[in-house]
Amino acid sequence: MDDFQTLRAFNAEARIRAFALGSGPLVIMMPGLGRAPDDVVPLARSVAKAGFRVVLPETRGIGESKGRMEGITLRDLAADAIAAIDAAGGGKALLVGHAFGNRVARAVAAFHPDRTVAVVCLGASGKVGPSPEIQKAIDRGKAKDATREARAEALRIASFGPGRDPTPWLDGWNEDVMKACLAAASATPTAEWWTAGKAPVLIVQGLADVAAPPANGRMLVEELGSRGRLVELEGVGHSIPVEAPEETAAALIPFLKEQAQRSAA
Repeated sequence: MDDFQTLRAFNAEARIRAFALGSGPLVIMMPGLGRAPDDVVPLARSVAKAGFRVVLPETRGIGESKGRMEGITLRDLAADAIAAIDAAGGGKALLVGHAFGNRVARAVAAFHPDRTVAVVCLGASGKVGPSPEIQKAIDRGKAKDATREARAEALRIASFGPGRDPTPWLDGWNEDVMKACLAAASATPTAEWWTAGKAPVLIVQGLADVAAPPANGRMLVEELGSRGRLVELEGVGHSIPVEAPEETAAALIPFLKEQAQRSAA
């Protein structure tokens, strides 16, 4: 990430480190549960090349980002994203979140509509869960006591599409952050953030996603009505921006350009 600028963001209780690349309308991009921004770096480079300033904040507890980890809600995690927006120059931002990151993106849109242009959800989970067998594979893929070979096979089954390389997810899981973020989501009434306030929303869903099955995206877009759009990617699993950054970029860049132009009009 040597080509990224480092930003330092602050709010009342957290210090957030973020990485910025490019110039143009602001895009805040958030990775999945307990993951570092590295997951979305290839996608971020494509979005920056398309004419955007992309900012990748670290979740509190990851890297140099620090803040209270107990007794928090999605409002706190949304406030961290707002701090990153301010550190990048302020104003409104397009919000892109992968997996759990799209919960944070939707919370920002719901709790800070004046700072939001639109939301992109990369994989929408929550209402249709994985099968018991897939849940076991999800857990095994993160298990510290499993061999790397066993974990790779579990990740291949649970989180990646057919023929995709699961090795980028063998390392980098932060259990404390995962626990804190899941508790934050549980402590926040779902109805408060689920439909991203009144923002336009694009859902990019992998059709081979067995961790957050495609029915989730289809249900969410129905709930959103005219605000929602859905793009489904053939052969892509749950690790959308990791396993398929080029396909993901092709799906979301036109939406980002359209919404940025609408906001500027």
